[in-house]
Amino acid sequence: MNINARSEFEIRLHRLAAEALQELAVIGIYPSNRIAEIRENNRALKRLGSCRVFSRGGQLEFKLEISARLAKENDKTIKEVIIHELLHTCRGCQNHGSNWKALVDRVNRAYGYRISRTASRDEYPADPQKLRYKLTCKNCGSTSYRMRRSRITDHPENYRCKICGGEIEVTKLEK
Repeated sequence: MNINARSEFEIRLHRLAAEALQELAVIGIYPSNRIAEIRENNRALKRLGSCRVFSRGGQLEFKLEISARLAKENDKTIKEVIIHELLHTCRGCQNHGSNWKALVDRVNRAYGYRISRTASRDEYPADPQKLRYKLTCKNCGSTSYRMRRSRITDHPENYRCKICGGEIEVTKLEK
């Protein structure tokens, strides 16, 4: 694992990742030893973490990113997200299928964690100062936000609401 931490939060991430790996080993779960990097992600608004897989020299390697939105959370909460991502590095666990769920169940039972496939946005809201676009369904009224321009903010006519299939309206938020 790359330990060239750049911020206090990344130093904390590395410490918690080392603790998480020890906890997993105690219950017989061994994530990949090909984790190239764990770092904070300052841009992620919707996700708390990600596990990216890539090939280097014919072997799979993994890069874990943890949202900087968690920097103010307690160690247990951050460790739950780290473990969630570490479990994706286990054989047959690159998605949220039955293999991954079985490992999550073992970890949750052993340590009392609340690791799940997703977390509520209400629990970890995005920094409202960074949100620049509001997307609203003209049919059902559901809303989502974007921090930067994207295809959907530029061409909402090409997209539909994931809930009801209605048209999307984009509003630029003033700062």
